[in-house]
Amino acid sequence: MRRVLGQSPGLRRFVVARALSRAGDAVFPIGLAAAMVEQSFGASDVGVVMGASLAPVVLLMPIGGVVLDHFNARTPMVAADIARTLLQALLTFSLLAGRPPLWLILVLSLASGAAQAFFQPGVAGMLRQLAPERLREANATIRTLESVVALTAPALAGVVIAVSDAAIVIALDACTFAASAWLLAGIRLKGAAPATAPPRIWRELREGWQEFTARPWLWSVVSVFSLFGLVVFGPFDVLKAIVLIDRFGAASYAWLMSAFSLGAVLGGLLALATAPARPLRTGLLALLGFVPLPVVISLDLPVTLVAAAMVTGGAANAYWAVVWATSVQSHAPPHALSRIHAYDVIGSIGLMPAGRALTGAATAWTSAATVLFTSSAALLAGCAALLLVPAVRRLPADRPPQEQKAPAGPAAATRHARDH
Repeated sequence: MRRVLGQSPGLRRFVVARALSRAGDAVFPIGLAAAMVEQSFGASDVGVVMGASLAPVVLLMPIGGVVLDHFNARTPMVAADIARTLLQALLTFSLLAGRPPLWLILVLSLASGAAQAFFQPGVAGMLRQLAPERLREANATIRTLESVVALTAPALAGVVIAVSDAAIVIALDACTFAASAWLLAGIRLKGAAPATAPPRIWRELREGWQEFTARPWLWSVVSVFSLFGLVVFGPFDVLKAIVLIDRFGAASYAWLMSAFSLGAVLGGLLALATAPARPLRTGLLALLGFVPLPVVISLDLPVTLVAAAMVTGGAANAYWAVVWATSVQSHAPPHALSRIHAYDVIGSIGLMPAGRALTGAATAWTSAATVLFTSSAALLAGCAALLLVPAVRRLPADRPPQEQKAPAGPAAATRHARDH
């Protein structure tokens, strides 16, 4: 880890910025769910708001990918962080002033998601520029440090909720965005001069889509994870908050999320220490450790057993995240990486807003336990299906020499020639 962070000041600033952002991401759902529950919003309201934050990401991220591929990625990323700082501050004030109307929370969530659409696609490209020779180690380092701060952040959120108001937790999230903007603004990227002409949006979207669909391992994983967003992670995100807060209280829920982050630290360290020859195969086998978690939450078990399942699920999720991010960054062509990353993200989370928003109705129609059992079964079936796909199972850790020489597809070849 020290060897990776010692490469450049820019990489250190990037890693710290990502860690702070992860801390904010960890506490925001806790603060928002607790604040809405305290102010008598129901499970359906919480689910709709959480889904609203992802909807503009799905709609706008392809355009964000074009912008970030075409221009200096740092500038729109900093602007997005500043916008989210202001939006989270406004949400904090509205919650502290009393019970805000649901439409106001929805509007602020939608605007925050729109800003994220012009931030997230640039993460992969910036990391590839800052650590081109050590992508796996850099991804594992980021995931580990993110998990370390996420381990302590929910605990801090629990303390804040216990002694003051849950809305203060959202104010802390705003502070992390402000710090991230300052850190990213100080990074200088080599060869990152702004483009001289505006992007041709539809043409470049089409070229990015051709690069994405030319790789079966890529689109097959993203397709399955899109379904996971609907039936696994969308319902899990809502119900883990509702069920655990109702059973153990908001402060204990924050501590349980810290246990999940502890597992993520362990998963990140494991990814840093290992270099599997077939990373996606190994990552999918590791992700099976997440399967029991929704079932455990659905059962009336002691908090210690829930915490143990949180640790295991966090480790499995973190290990998969590292090998997946590294595989995309290693095998995707540099000139289209932001667009491919955008298609990856929106495909993976595209149905998650619907999954979150429909959780309340599904729970009312059946039960929270049934929905969570279904999530575990779907995750198990999806991982098994992906392991049967040869392109996924056999993907090597290193990019094949023929892909290093030229990008895939005729449109990409044209773009490659134009850029070089």
